[in-house]
Amino acid sequence: MTETASPRLSRLIRDTEGLLLPLTEMADDVVVARVEFGFDLPKVPAAPSATPQTASIAEAAGHVALAGAVVLATGPVHSRAGLDSVLNDYAGAAAIVVPPGTHSHLGDGVELRGSGAPIPVLLERSPHVTWSEILVHLRQLIEGATSAVAWPDIDDLSALAAVIAETTGASITIEDPASRVLTHANLGDELDEIRRETILSGAIPDWRIAELEESGFLDTIRRSTDVVERPAEGTSPARSVIALRSEGELIGTIWAAYPAEVDPEPLREVLRDAARAALPVMLRTLRRSPFEKRIRREALGAILAGSADLGPSATLLSLPFSGSFCVLAFTEVAPDREPVLRFHLRAAFADAVLAHVSSAGAGPAGAGQSRAGSASIGPAGAVSAHAGAGGAAAGERVHLAALVQMSEPTSADQVRDHVIAALRRSLPKTETLCFGVGTPVDRLDAVHRSWTEAAYVVDAVQSSTEDDGGANDDDGEETASRKRSGTYGSQGAHGRIVGATIRDVAARVVGLQVADVLLSADDQSIGGGRVPVGQRGSADQRGPGGGVLAPAQALAAHDELHNGSLLETLRVYFATVGNSAEASRRLHVHTNSLRHRLGRIEEITGLSTAEPADRLWLELSVLAFDRS
Repeated sequence: MTETASPRLSRLIRDTEGLLLPLTEMADDVVVARVEFGFDLPKVPAAPSATPQTASIAEAAGHVALAGAVVLATGPVHSRAGLDSVLNDYAGAAAIVVPPGTHSHLGDGVELRGSGAPIPVLLERSPHVTWSEILVHLRQLIEGATSAVAWPDIDDLSALAAVIAETTGASITIEDPASRVLTHANLGDELDEIRRETILSGAIPDWRIAELEESGFLDTIRRSTDVVERPAEGTSPARSVIALRSEGELIGTIWAAYPAEVDPEPLREVLRDAARAALPVMLRTLRRSPFEKRIRREALGAILAGSADLGPSATLLSLPFSGSFCVLAFTEVAPDREPVLRFHLRAAFADAVLAHVSSAGAGPAGAGQSRAGSASIGPAGAVSAHAGAGGAAAGERVHLAALVQMSEPTSADQVRDHVIAALRRSLPKTETLCFGVGTPVDRLDAVHRSWTEAAYVVDAVQSSTEDDGGANDDDGEETASRKRSGTYGSQGAHGRIVGATIRDVAARVVGLQVADVLLSADDQSIGGGRVPVGQRGSADQRGPGGGVLAPAQALAAHDELHNGSLLETLRVYFATVGNSAEASRRLHVHTNSLRHRLGRIEEITGLSTAEPADRLWLELSVLAFDRS
């Protein structure tokens, strides 16, 4: 193993995959020493083509050496001549990063007029990132490589953990500063209880952290610059730990659990080397996460929206155009639990891409899509990587979207069951996680249909779960709840996970689609339109006016002013198909009280549950109101 002071160009190109798109091939794998904006460097007038140039371009530019430099050429490139000018201005550099769209001016070959300087590699900036983000990204890669060890070509934490495990015979866990597991590698089938719980939950157990804090072991690790060891205790094997630091900042740790037959001295040497090799990878994993998450979210949002130009997004996420794809939509989870969910999903689907994507609640009739589905699901819909793009729509929800690429065609039912099995121990007892599975597709430009479906399904699952009052399957055994709602799930000591496909909750999905169509039509109806909460009518305003939503809005306003429950009474009455006795039982009121409430509903809305047309309007109004 030998040390390297800076990364080579080939490594930098690989580490910026998706952020920078290579336009030309690399002639020489040079060492990258620095990154500069082009406007900070003097330009060199191009020499006439008829006049041979003996001095180097760098000498003509006041002896500014561009060798090993990556130049960010931020000026627009409008033609092939403009591209030639950029190449000649920065001849001799290792690479030139040019603006998005420059590839359209690239000819059959690249040459420099009258120059003997090396031709830089051309890299095009992805439209998903800014120039300042590229600058920070590249400089952090160089910083991280300063202390990197030339291990086997390690460019991700999983590969690094596997190499350490194979080299030492120890089981390895790499964690972030908050003791969340980023990756692990196990040798053998035997796992101690602490490690088993850590891997299953995606984080060190709280009781274990408290124990390590109390003993001072974690504090020792935080302050140490070398390997820290903890002897075996009972059934718990010995552990060696080393902190990962960048400019003194703790950015993670590597833990090695090893049996008695492993010699700790060679293990210490390996961990020291591994810490240096892990640094650039950890910097990519942690420090770049804010803008990397954003650009990945935007790229995924474009794919889910069915963007006409999928090329940049597909390149950024390293997704092929053809394959087996499926989209999952999850209800939101607590922020401190989301890393665990992401950990398990990526363990279940190695190529999963996850991002929070908003879905709003109404789409136009006849669009074949609806707002609840994707980023621009129908002309009136709006879903984007940033919630509320173009103004927050009524009924807007945010789901955690997971796009998974499978090695072979897999049915939605198989994906659902696989997710439940992978996540069944990942949640606390008090939490319920609902998810929907879209129908798998075989082309990237069809993924938006899978997302549309998954978003509807998860909303249907969530509503059916709330209606069930907590009952569900236990380890796959069919129950009355499953028969009623069509959902599948697992309930045990670690929370409740409920999932479904479109076939499981088709009737509820149809109801949601109808509600979205009604909401869209309501905006254009005569005398209709949604009324802001603060402007909704009171009990003194008789009649529903116009629009599908008006009756439900009037009842909601009355309930808000009088602390009433007329809207809930109507919901239960319709849910029991007009069975007064059953509705009274569920509402815990006498049948006479129910009749009185129905009379008040008629007074406020001007609609009677006894008249077919009025009853239909009331039902549709409640359906749309609950969706808005």
